[in-house]
Amino acid sequence: MGHQAGVFLPPAFADALVKAHAVVTVPASMAAYARGLYRFLRELDEQGCDLIVASLPAEEGLGLAISNRLRRAAGPRPTV
Repeated sequence: MGHQAGVFLPPAFADALVKAHAVVTVPASMAAYARGLYRFLRELDEQGCDLIVASLPAEEGLGLAISNRLRRAAGPRPTV
């Protein structure tokens, strides 16, 4: 069975045709991206995505913090 993929689409590709279950175009502003990051993740989760594809922003300033959070979100989940 396939995955329900969600994609974080960089603003430069906002008009690109992306074949995915759900797409979120992230803001060009790193401040807006950082403020909305968890909302974007929840949005894809609520749409039933079990796989999220995101390109990392430039790792400087807020881009470094966003990249760090995305890496942590991609890491292994503890089992209960």
